[in-house]
Amino acid sequence: MLPLTPLPSSYRDNDGFVFRQEDKYYRFINPSYFLHYDLLINSGLYKVLTDAGRLVQHEEINAASFQQNENCKIILPEQIPFISYPYEWSFDMWRDAAIVTLKIAAQALEYGVILKDATPFNIQFHKGRPVFIDTLSFEKYEEGTSWIAYHQFCECFLSPLLLMHYGHRDLGKLFMVYPNGIPLDVIKSILPWKSKFNIHVYLHIWLQAKMTNKSAEGETEKKQFPKKKLLTLLNGLTSFVSGLSQKQTKSTWDDYYTDTILGNQYLDAKKIIVEKFVDTINLKTAIDLGANDGYFSLLLKNKAENIIATDFDSNCINELYRKIRRDKIKNIVPLVSTLNIPTPSIGWNNEERSSLKERLSADLVLALALVHHLAIAENLPLAFIAKWLSKMGAYLIIEFVPKSDEKVKQLLKDREDIFDEYNLVSFKKVFSEYFETILEEKVGNTERVLFLMKTI
Repeated sequence: MLPLTPLPSSYRDNDGFVFRQEDKYYRFINPSYFLHYDLLINSGLYKVLTDAGRLVQHEEINAASFQQNENCKIILPEQIPFISYPYEWSFDMWRDAAIVTLKIAAQALEYGVILKDATPFNIQFHKGRPVFIDTLSFEKYEEGTSWIAYHQFCECFLSPLLLMHYGHRDLGKLFMVYPNGIPLDVIKSILPWKSKFNIHVYLHIWLQAKMTNKSAEGETEKKQFPKKKLLTLLNGLTSFVSGLSQKQTKSTWDDYYTDTILGNQYLDAKKIIVEKFVDTINLKTAIDLGANDGYFSLLLKNKAENIIATDFDSNCINELYRKIRRDKIKNIVPLVSTLNIPTPSIGWNNEERSSLKERLSADLVLALALVHHLAIAENLPLAFIAKWLSKMGAYLIIEFVPKSDEKVKQLLKDREDIFDEYNLVSFKKVFSEYFETILEEKVGNTERVLFLMKTI
């Protein structure tokens, strides 16, 4: 029997683990979980959840094909093209992930099953919607037991949502610091005092924090928790979470394509050129860097199988996610990311959750109206930018915005112009070390230039 190597992120569960072989991800199941697995499958719960798109589908694989004995199970889940992490989600993504977790927990009880885990790492955004990916998170329900994952749900889902509701839309990123859940004492110290007068916040945060402290001091005892009461808890949480919204704060980029760019003529000209460039290459995957509200990501939705749309502005990404959800778009994953401070590798040995750099790879990279922000606003040398982009994809569509452009003038308005090398000649020279230019075209009546390049 050959050993199988668990992924660095799959070490917590004694009942099984995820492993990778030939670019596919599998899940190994130990005999200790067979009772619960069989209940999930034979009760009808698996079919109900997968039919509803709430649980990832899988097929069972003959263990012998992996040179394993028959005293185990191996399943092949439906493959998720891109793995995102909660601290890269916008508010509505967080909320939808929380709601699907609660609905799964309530639905499972109808089949004599309880959901034992409520971490957002068990959710991925696939085909435009949140889907639960941990098949080993279901156990046989014992009458009278409480929801074992309740505390975890409050620290991992409810806490970030409340921070974004009462505070700032980007406070979900705090989850990167507390990936096992933001402690309730920390949440209490950040939430405004008025939140205590909301009955749900009081019960699930303030009171629970008090009870947690008592439990740590050995002052509590376990009590019977009838199923009816458990369902009331889950349904109440679902209703409360569904009614949450992020605190409304307008950003500079909210209306970028309608109010703050050079006008519809520029945008139409740019669209025509991008479409012409794209039609010259074969692509399955694309990355849209600095996507804003996803105008060009949406332009590619009928040309690429999978598209990653990233922007640092969570308002814009949230608006894109709403479009994806409303129009049932299945091949765009929106992502909140500050490109010059990308998501790092975190967790045990810095291997448990991979960096954004490790995950971003595609046939085509779009870098439209981006370089001047990186080069001038963030002081990144052009050589740094070119090398970084060359590692990401086979093809690049990139826009150069010269100093004569009003947007660059705004960036330089209150600072010294130390960017002597920022010009079209230097841009072409630096990028030629990493890319071959295939097409080049000026955008409408502006001085902006679009390039289609191929990585050398």
